[in-house]
Amino acid sequence: MADAVMPSKSIAQSQWWVQVRGRAFGPYNIDRIAQFMSEGRVKPSTLLSDKPDGAWTEARRIMSLRGLRTPTPANDVAANVVVHAEIVSGAFNAFVAGLESLGFICELANGLWLLRTRQSVGTIRNTLSQTLEMGDRFIVVDATRDRLAWFNLGPDVDVRIAKVWNGRAPDALTPQV
Repeated sequence: MADAVMPSKSIAQSQWWVQVRGRAFGPYNIDRIAQFMSEGRVKPSTLLSDKPDGAWTEARRIMSLRGLRTPTPANDVAANVVVHAEIVSGAFNAFVAGLESLGFICELANGLWLLRTRQSVGTIRNTLSQTLEMGDRFIVVDATRDRLAWFNLGPDVDVRIAKVWNGRAPDALTPQV
């Protein structure tokens, strides 16, 4: 394997695919890959390709990606975060250990926790998703910073969440039907 790999297109036009557990996701533009790198979702050892079906290379070996990762500054404000998880595999203990690594937790009910942390919802999602297996899912709501993240809920739920979370608030005087 070469020490450094150049994309087949210019950096501004390049499209990237990310391999996660043997599956290819993408295409993503360079700005999105930079965001993934800053969030820790793409690590130096993550396999990437500028083609959807081949030539996988570790991110650290791709010249055009070097220097894109900018460290995420530590948050000055601790946040109150609610985490709800449905864990159907045997990953419950690993999930709770992941939660505990992020800050102080309080179990509110079965599968429902309050977390006090300085981490972003993206960091929380990435940390917790690495502890889970097929069929497990969760949602993270940052009540302090008005942020939301989730894992493994499905594309139809993604659309419904975006519609409500980013939608117009109902008029206070209009009765809800």
